[in-house]
Amino acid sequence: MEDPVEAVSLRQLRALVSVADSASFTGAAEQLGMSQPSISHLIRRLEAEVGQTLVVRGREISLTDQGRNIADVARRAILAIDAVMRECRDNTSLKTGSVNVAVGHVSAATLLPQILHRFQKKHPEIELTVVDCMVEQIRAKLLSHEADIGLGAVTATDDSKILIEKLWDCGVCLFMRDDHPLARRARIDARVLAELPCIQLNPNAPAWLAISRKLIAANIYPRVEQRVILVSTAVGMIQAGMGVAMMPRIAAVHMPRGIKGIPLCNPELEWPISVVRLANYPQSPAAQAFAAVVRATVREIGAAQGT
Repeated sequence: MEDPVEAVSLRQLRALVSVADSASFTGAAEQLGMSQPSISHLIRRLEAEVGQTLVVRGREISLTDQGRNIADVARRAILAIDAVMRECRDNTSLKTGSVNVAVGHVSAATLLPQILHRFQKKHPEIELTVVDCMVEQIRAKLLSHEADIGLGAVTATDDSKILIEKLWDCGVCLFMRDDHPLARRARIDARVLAELPCIQLNPNAPAWLAISRKLIAANIYPRVEQRVILVSTAVGMIQAGMGVAMMPRIAAVHMPRGIKGIPLCNPELEWPISVVRLANYPQSPAAQAFAAVVRATVREIGAAQGT
C-alpha cells in the first residue's frame, strides 16, 4: 500500500499554503500562475491523500486545524527548498559558488598567479581557496575532499580513482645567475650537471623522480649539494652563488633580475602541467570553470613560448 506522505506532491503543498495565505482559491491561483480549477483539484487530491478535509469551503475560505498544521510545516519546507534550488541554479550559472584548488609548490610559484588573476577577473562571484601543498599530496587532498581540483606536475598513473589531464609539457631549464660562465649559451647539455653544484627541488615529487630516471638512463648524475622544497628558497640560493637549479621553463617569467634559465638538452627533460580530479565524482560548476581558465591560460603561455 502506498504511503500517503510519499504520494503528496510539492505542487499540492504549494497550493495549500497559497490558499492559506490568500484565503481564496482565486487568490492562490493568481499567486501560483494557475487556474482556479487546477488549485481546487490539487487541494482535493491532497485531502484524498491524507484522508480528511483541510480547507473549509464557503463564502469565506479557511483551513481546518490539521490544514493549518500542514500548511505551517509546508511553508517552512517550501522556503527551504526554494532557497536551496536558487543556490543550485546560481552555482550552475556561476553567480555564486566556491572551489578549493590543491596546487603543488612549483606550480603555485610559477603558474598559479596568472591563473588566479584571470579567474577572479572572469568569475568575481566565485570564492576560490588555494590549498598549497606538495605535488605528491594532491591525490590525498582530492580523496579527502579537501580540494575539488588539483594543479601541478602530476604524472600519469594507473590509479583508477584519479583522472589526470595533461595540458602541457613546458620542459626544464637550468637556472643560474646571469654572470655564470654558461649564462650566454642558448642550450646546455645535461652532462654538465655532473660538474656543477646543483640545488635540487623536492626530489621526491613524481616529476623529479621521472627526470632523475631519465638522467640516470643517460648515465648523468647531477652533483646535488642542496635539496629544497620551495622555489623561493632555490632562487635565494642561486642569487647567493650557491649553485644552479633545474626548474620548469615556465619559472623564467617569474625570476628576479640577474637570474636566467637556459633549456637543457641531451636528453630533453619533461615537466608536465596537469589538472587533476576524482575520476568518478562530479565536478561542481565552479571547479569546471576553474579548469577552463587553467586550460586557456596554459594554452596561451605555451603558444607564447613556442611549445
